[in-house]
Amino acid sequence: MDLNQSNLAIRKLLAKYSQTDPDDWFLTFKTRFGMAIACQAIYDIYGHGEVITQPYTCITAVNPILAGNLKPVYGDINPNTLSLTQPEKLYTSKTLAVVMQHTLGIISDESTKIASFAKKHRLILLEDSAHCATRMATDEKGNILADVSIHSFGVEKVLQNTKFGGAIYVNPALKQKNAKLYDRITSNLLNLPQPPLSLKFRSRTYRFQNGILQRLPSSIYHDVRNLAYKAHIFELAVAPYEQSGEQSRPYATTKFVNNTILKHLPTLPAIYKRRLKNTKLYIQKLSKNTDFTLVTDIEQPLLAFPILFPSAAAATEVYDILTSSGYFIRRWYSPLLYPGPTSNRRYFYSSKMSPIAEDIHARVLCLPTDLSPEKMQKILAILKPVEKPVEKIIKSTKK
Repeated sequence: MDLNQSNLAIRKLLAKYSQTDPDDWFLTFKTRFGMAIACQAIYDIYGHGEVITQPYTCITAVNPILAGNLKPVYGDINPNTLSLTQPEKLYTSKTLAVVMQHTLGIISDESTKIASFAKKHRLILLEDSAHCATRMATDEKGNILADVSIHSFGVEKVLQNTKFGGAIYVNPALKQKNAKLYDRITSNLLNLPQPPLSLKFRSRTYRFQNGILQRLPSSIYHDVRNLAYKAHIFELAVAPYEQSGEQSRPYATTKFVNNTILKHLPTLPAIYKRRLKNTKLYIQKLSKNTDFTLVTDIEQPLLAFPILFPSAAAATEVYDILTSSGYFIRRWYSPLLYPGPTSNRRYFYSSKMSPIAEDIHARVLCLPTDLSPEKMQKILAILKPVEKPVEKIIKSTKK
């Protein structure tokens, strides 16, 4: 299957799963490239301005705003969704767009409020669906709320074996809202250049190299990985230059990346079925736990299930217990703007902007939702109250 054929096949599947039109989907080599194109187009049409977003996110979700010559402005998060709340507090005459992020795949009523805010002030609504590919916020009639929605096939997303690739949904309703902006975004997405040969090589060898790196002793893992990156043979999920606010030029997807996506994308409904089942199980079995609280009780197929501890130290102790038991536990997003900027100069972020995010980011653990029934029972046995309170687990582990 050649590049054009695989592009069409992917877009048809994305449309099928999201009940949309294949013509409204566009593919990029990395998700951040698609978001950067949208931000650059906003700048081209409207000029300099601000984009309301949140610091409880990955740094690669803010770099596209900077790459588009726009300024990020940070709002706080709702502790029950880990996503932006009350963006109206940040609105000024300079505001051009707002980012609606579905952290861990949590799509809540907050989305409707943000969409209403964007509509009231005629802002461009960007949706970060990186954690929930093909899932988007809709109104009561099923209409998609966002003007542009960003989806990911990258590292540590719902399709774990794809590693590269992004999908951008451009809402056809944007034609009526701003035809010039719609044309600029879609035209630029359709005319992306192919990646250089070195980047193609790194994408083809990523899984093999990463498999080797993961088997190295922890004492040398980071040094070897960084040497491989500096030798231009290994592609980091977040490169050092990206932590200083830089971003490489956008590229189109490749035949290899597309074929990898096509191999795994048909499994998405089954993956979401398992993740939904496990999310429900966490809610059912852990809701009475007094050692931590559940961030959400929304029953959706989450990328990971967030629980909140009373302190960072308590979260770290349980993190150590679970990881030593063989579980891959995410600590999204700690630090804020994960994995953290090397300098705040370009990011314009201050801790005073988001007191809730500053308070809870180090206290959240994100439990895996892709586990088999057997592994789910084991992790629940570690976390469940009454039978094995966390306090007792910590004491027995120290013995």
